[in-house]
Amino acid sequence: MYLINAHLRAPEIEGRLAPPGGRMSAREIRRLLLMLAEPEEGLEHVYGEDHADGVDLGLFIRRPTLDAAESAAARLCARCLDGVPGLAGWSLAGCGTDLVLALARFKASGGQACQRPAIAAR
Repeated sequence: MYLINAHLRAPEIEGRLAPPGGRMSAREIRRLLLMLAEPEEGLEHVYGEDHADGVDLGLFIRRPTLDAAESAAARLCARCLDGVPGLAGWSLAGCGTDLVLALARFKASGGQACQRPAIAAR
């Protein structure tokens, strides 16, 4: 199984990004991807997070090779963007295992993106 990162960029309205409250959420996009996935694409799970400029996704895809997993993720995201009227104007800004995207989000979050709550000692 491979984790493929994808970034969907929100549309611009009059040169500005649409405000988060006025656009589709990561939760809704996650649900759509799960519904649209074809069995041969091997989608097992999707994680989504809203950001000021769009939505970051983590697609867990079971395919025999990394190339096949990246291709399946890109096809699925493109199909969702092309076929869902509520995503008109959105674009696929990146899709793959590129750590640059993950590290940029980590840096932008001040190191909080990967923080988990401490587990209380028993």
